[in-house]
Amino acid sequence: MTPEPADAVPRATSWFLVVATGTLLAGIGLVFPLLAEFQDTYGFSTAALGLISASAFGSALVSGLFLSGLADRGHTRVLLVVGALLCAASILWFAAGTEVWQFVGARVLEGLGLGIFTPAVRKVMTAGSAGDAGHQLGRLVSAELGGLLVGPLLGAALASAFSLDAPFVVLGVLNLALAGALAVWPLPEVAPSPHRQSVLTASLRLLRVPAAAGTALLSLALFLPVGIYDALWARYLSDRGASTLFIGVTLSLYSLPIVLVAPFGGRLADRVGPVRAASVAMCVIVPVTVLYGSLPWPVAIAALAVLESFPQAVASPAVQTAMLRSGGDDDVAAGQGLINSLNMLGGTLVGLLAPLGYQVLGPSWLFAVAGAAMAGIFAAGLLLVRRGGGQNSTADTAGTDVVR
Repeated sequence: MTPEPADAVPRATSWFLVVATGTLLAGIGLVFPLLAEFQDTYGFSTAALGLISASAFGSALVSGLFLSGLADRGHTRVLLVVGALLCAASILWFAAGTEVWQFVGARVLEGLGLGIFTPAVRKVMTAGSAGDAGHQLGRLVSAELGGLLVGPLLGAALASAFSLDAPFVVLGVLNLALAGALAVWPLPEVAPSPHRQSVLTASLRLLRVPAAAGTALLSLALFLPVGIYDALWARYLSDRGASTLFIGVTLSLYSLPIVLVAPFGGRLADRVGPVRAASVAMCVIVPVTVLYGSLPWPVAIAALAVLESFPQAVASPAVQTAMLRSGGDDDVAAGQGLINSLNMLGGTLVGLLAPLGYQVLGPSWLFAVAGAAMAGIFAAGLLLVRRGGGQNSTADTAGTDVVR
């Protein structure tokens, strides 16, 4: 058996955190294939889908931007437990909701919980893993998408077998149990950051570091179409003639290759450099995004989603690793909170605008505009990274080259 590196997270704990992350995302993934059915059952408009989607992104932006830095100050357990509790409350509220404002409120809780849980778990998982951070982050990406693989399938199956509320009750209770386990599990002690500045501005301070600001834009470009998928994937495939079960299957098919490949994608980022790995992946992701809007058959759309998942398995851990290097050891969670928050801002705007664009422009133009925006934002991010010399440093500490 290969010995663990000094100060690395114990294997049992790392696997527990991987499973915890997957469980949390399974609860969140329930919503995706069932949104169209909620709309049909409770009679709200397509524009309301955008509001429901954007509410989660907006609240995750707030918690990720202003609270994630608490993990760098030694409060990782608190963020993990509270994050899981908020996600559990969100899922259970979905089960009880019947009106748009209730679904919006549930998604707000979801965003708040995910916005503090994700940076904290990345902080713990990468402790003592300086040369292997990409692999560890890839494992978390695998867990996240694994949850999104199981969640839609479980949601569609339980909703078909019992009721629309059944999957939310099951996963809500499971997430409550997860919060209890996180409260007592022996997590490793993570040394607090020596920074004395306000934790509320930790993520914002990183915007003054060109490499960190540029990396945040790289992540935003990668995440931008998620706002479209969140608000419209179920509606788009339903309009193409797909059933609720098929919609759940497409999301799972998209997730499966990422679950299998993301840890290897993280290793690739460790080996060749995270920015380089993300750049090559984006050369595939952008044209695939544009192509979505021109396919009339649900099976073809599902096949394209499977194709997209392979470069996503490289790009996702790569941009997280790039931020880890750009922000420095004392701002790991703040850096992850920054990229998550910028992602959520993009997701909020796209989630609000995409349903309108879908109705007015149609899917072909909607996905074409999304692809152009992704390419432009990614190019701007690369310019910022290179302007900063590609340095993996904080504002006052030089590091090694991130664009190797």
